[in-house]
Amino acid sequence: MRNPLEFFKHIRKKKYIQQSYSGKYAFVGIGNHSINNLYPVLDYLNVPLKYIVTRTGETADLVNQNYSSVIGLTDYKQVLEDPEINGILICAAPESHYQLTKEALSRGKHVFTEKPLCFSSRELDEIKRITEETGKVCLVGLQKRYSTCSEILMKRLPKENIISYNYTFGVGGYPEGDMFRDVFIHPIDWISFLFGKYELVSFRKSMQGKGLCTVFMQTKHKDMIGTVEMSTSYSWNYPKETLSINTQKGIYEMINHLQLIYMPKPSNIMSIPMDKVFNFVPTKEYLFDTDNFLPAFRNNQLVSQGYFNEINTFLNLCEHKKARNLSSPEKITHTYSIIEKLTK
Repeated sequence: MRNPLEFFKHIRKKKYIQQSYSGKYAFVGIGNHSINNLYPVLDYLNVPLKYIVTRTGETADLVNQNYSSVIGLTDYKQVLEDPEINGILICAAPESHYQLTKEALSRGKHVFTEKPLCFSSRELDEIKRITEETGKVCLVGLQKRYSTCSEILMKRLPKENIISYNYTFGVGGYPEGDMFRDVFIHPIDWISFLFGKYELVSFRKSMQGKGLCTVFMQTKHKDMIGTVEMSTSYSWNYPKETLSINTQKGIYEMINHLQLIYMPKPSNIMSIPMDKVFNFVPTKEYLFDTDNFLPAFRNNQLVSQGYFNEINTFLNLCEHKKARNLSSPEKITHTYSIIEKLTK
């Protein structure tokens, strides 16, 4: 009789090896982000990647020399005309995403597009129109919606009476592009995802130099208020992303999507805070905490940060498997409306 532990290990191994997809896929772009965060996920999932579309012939030649099962090319039209291609993953120059996505959807391909999908609400409306007409999947790479902490919070927060939140998102300088649509889109979108649509009660922007900007926002979601700091005046070596959510029963603390803690509050009796009367030992419930000792699946930052789940969701939708698109064009409409208010 097989050892129970060995039996479960065998089931897990078999599931991984037998994982397969009926269609073929193409990837547009081979930059730093795609190489470090997206290609490893495709490799782990055994995705049948047929094409990698590059900007230059030199890079396409390197693909052909080093990836025997993939065709490197510069002709995007050839990919669009290939009936074998079920879906296209786009991670090219941000200013090209809108046109590349629009062409792919119009040619009947499912599309995963890294943020930003586009640069205006008008362009977003056009993408929404095409997806409705074609019935094809369009999933935008806003990976924080797919992070492990997001998954836990979205199960717990609907049961909570939320009072307020404080959110800090700080990275290094960004002189090479549109920081609101390339960088600040993440915090702007994530609070919309967690807490719903919001209005800007007030906001202030401060420029510290080229590519260095700090924005403070006060937000209001129905009866809930929040404060947000977004900044490119921190450091890429030490990025800071923290979220504190104050609810009637307790406080949630999230740190860099690597740790999520819940701290219950002592109750109030007849408006008297019991923690002022009695000595309570503070307690912490670790809802999620990465283990840096074991390189297990759940501890991998590609999983905890949401990159794995967003791509896995896209592929499952392409293959008509059970999955939920958390970042379709329809679901990021409010995000773009806030960005446009902040950049007027």
